[in-house]
Amino acid sequence: MFEYTIFLFANLWSYTFIKIKKSFSKKAGIIFSIFVAKISYFTLISSIFFGISSFGFKNSIIGLFLCVLFVEIIFLIGRRYLDKKTDLLNKISKIKFYLEFLIIGFFIIYIIKKFN
Repeated sequence: MFEYTIFLFANLWSYTFIKIKKSFSKKAGIIFSIFVAKISYFTLISSIFFGISSFGFKNSIIGLFLCVLFVEIIFLIGRRYLDKKTDLLNKISKIKFYLEFLIIGFFIIYIIKKFN
């Protein structure tokens, strides 16, 4: 059971870094893709071979499927969370725009009344 947990952790670890690689731009991702992502591909492939040799084909594929599904769900939840935050920031920016002009208008009215 401990070996299977390590197998699942290695799959989670390597697939997470492979998934993160897709989020980087081409320029920023060069160093990341050369060092981290290549090692993650190697780790994923070697953990699959380890899983097949130790736990059988069926258990290895089930574990790999569950790990990939888990990482995809986490990234989907994170993307939705960031989209909501971006939506909230857009709403705040619109409100801020009108609020600034409202304050400027009150200030101009105050100055006009002050000097009349």
